[in-house]
Amino acid sequence: MTQLITAIVNGLALGVPLFLVASGLTLIYGVMGVLNFAHGAIFALGAYIVASLLGGHTVGLAAFLVAALAGAIIVGALGLASERTIFTRLYDKGHVINLLASYALMLMLDGAIILVFGPGIYQTRTPQELTAPLHMGGVILPSYAVFLVIIGLVVAVALWWMLDRTMVGVRIRAVAHDRVTAAALGVRTRGVGAGVFFLGTALAGLAGALAAPQLTVAPGLDAVYIIQSFIVVIVGGLGSIWGAMTAAIGLGLINSFLITYAPGWESYGMYIAIAIVLLVRPQGLFGRAKLQGA
Repeated sequence: MTQLITAIVNGLALGVPLFLVASGLTLIYGVMGVLNFAHGAIFALGAYIVASLLGGHTVGLAAFLVAALAGAIIVGALGLASERTIFTRLYDKGHVINLLASYALMLMLDGAIILVFGPGIYQTRTPQELTAPLHMGGVILPSYAVFLVIIGLVVAVALWWMLDRTMVGVRIRAVAHDRVTAAALGVRTRGVGAGVFFLGTALAGLAGALAAPQLTVAPGLDAVYIIQSFIVVIVGGLGSIWGAMTAAIGLGLINSFLITYAPGWESYGMYIAIAIVLLVRPQGLFGRAKLQGA
């Protein structure tokens, strides 16, 4: 039973960065129609920023959170700049042109990361308060995994509240449903697009920052996470935030169970899952044409 509970917690923790990356990817696609291939590089940049700020030292939780938020804001600002300078000119050019532009942006970011941070390997240590295991009812759990699960819940609730319970969410959903009509009704669609790009890329940067203590931060990190995040988006359904959350949790659990009970098979779990979903439900678990709330 202890092994099972540990595997569940680790699976949830594995799913949190995937959820953050995929939710940002889904938000940008669902509202602005841009399938941002550069999201993996954005994730990697968040990891590099927090690793560089902390310099490989063990710091307190407060300092780690400040560094992670700084990484998210910096990356979000970069996403905002890319929207203002690149994608705002391409919204009416079709999905293929936008995809090619985002791929070009990914290549530029990959080169910039190596230019700024070098080709070496960065290590980020777990915050000091989260190094010791957590004892709960006779079960020993990794503290940092529990911390990631809590962060994931907080972000999920915040996204739900913003999209379903605020005027900002009403405007976002209006633009996602019909941009022309929303503009005619007085919605500042350019401002919505800028805000969505900032939030979507900031979520990916936050994911990279939070995942950094569990990763080797090195060139090529973006390729791993962009593939996994696309799998999450496809399994969950394009345009569904909650589909992304469900798929990320499910795929994280599958990966954790395979690591625990069938070592050596964890590399295939996600691909088997996406094959099954595409055969049974090609549009994904919660697939819809446009971004939805709850």
